[in-house]
Amino acid sequence: MNNNDLNQNRRDFLTKSVVLAAAAGTLTMSTSAQAASTVVDKPIAVEGYVKKPQNLTDVLINARKIMDTCAACDISGAGRCNGKGPCGESVPGMGGKRLSFVRNIEAFEGISLNMRTVHNITQPKTEINLLGVKLSMPILTGITGGLTYNMGAANKLAFDGEMMTEEKYARGIIQGAANSGTIGWAADGIGDPLETYKRRMSVVQEFKGRAVAQIKPRTQKEIFERIDIVQQAGAPFFAIDVDSAGRAARALPGKTVEPKDLKKLKEIVNYAKIPFIAKGIMTVDEALMCAEAGCGAIIVSNHGGRVLSSTPATMHVLPAIVKAVRDRGYKMPILMDGGVRDGGDVLKALAYGAQAVLIGRPMIRASLGGGVEGVEMLFNRYHSELVSSMVLAGVADVNNVDPSILIQEV
Repeated sequence: MNNNDLNQNRRDFLTKSVVLAAAAGTLTMSTSAQAASTVVDKPIAVEGYVKKPQNLTDVLINARKIMDTCAACDISGAGRCNGKGPCGESVPGMGGKRLSFVRNIEAFEGISLNMRTVHNITQPKTEINLLGVKLSMPILTGITGGLTYNMGAANKLAFDGEMMTEEKYARGIIQGAANSGTIGWAADGIGDPLETYKRRMSVVQEFKGRAVAQIKPRTQKEIFERIDIVQQAGAPFFAIDVDSAGRAARALPGKTVEPKDLKKLKEIVNYAKIPFIAKGIMTVDEALMCAEAGCGAIIVSNHGGRVLSSTPATMHVLPAIVKAVRDRGYKMPILMDGGVRDGGDVLKALAYGAQAVLIGRPMIRASLGGGVEGVEMLFNRYHSELVSSMVLAGVADVNNVDPSILIQEV
């Protein structure tokens, strides 16, 4: 693709994103009942689907058809979803702020794996235990949602002929992860009324401890109300993405999205009967505050590079956070997201001290383009790549990855 084509594609996508953002803004001004339901008189037909996707290429073809905000650049390679495509800086949408998204990818690209093949490791161990839940691999889905304003896929007919809804999307994520032996997240949207959240939790409840949920950093009262729903659904833990705190302009009138100080973190920990994970931690001091508050875990995350321009990559801040937390004797699990595109990236994050990773944009496309089976295909690919990378780097167990397997390029 030449520069003129790329610039035209970027302009086309940004134009669509402006329309979607305006639609989302209109939605937030409506009543709760209207916001809870985005049903139209007639579902929007989409042409050119692969009706029965057989592989990830088919899945990505479908995802590109249904999404107005994403060109599925990774159809030509996993690393091509890098923030440099036509999605540009479309937020809401699938883009990022300035270089924040791009840096997440480039941080992984700047780290190499030492190849070691003189050993006897043939069947490395990939299982972990995360907050009492056994997982087949140290990989979870990212915390993603927003069919209308982020994906441009709401009310369209999916590849299987059914209308795409938030519940259908969530089922693809959650069931696909559960079938793969790991965990998928159900998301909370800034403008979502409580009834919408309850519908998503009904999907979580079906999987009896094999699905988890996130809550936006709302007022404490609203958070506690949602914690009760999450616990009733049987989720083993939950997260609050405090990195959404700067997006208050998208909250419904009268609603609050706010940062959380140490006092409020402790209140949440004390109220909940299940572990609370704080997502969006990017500094040593705030990681230590979360540990002091008693958080069950933290997720080192810059929200996929989508909320603050010019943030560092998550992989750039991860080692210092891990060192500070461990040097003070805290055992709190540390997860990360942002820029993971293959099993080798997973291994790099583990070598830097993460216990597990979350993967967002690729999982969105897998669910939209292939449903449950699409998400399973993607998990299978990541697991296979992780095992191969472990063998070729001489790593026997994901729970014990030596940082010496990495070379930091200059």
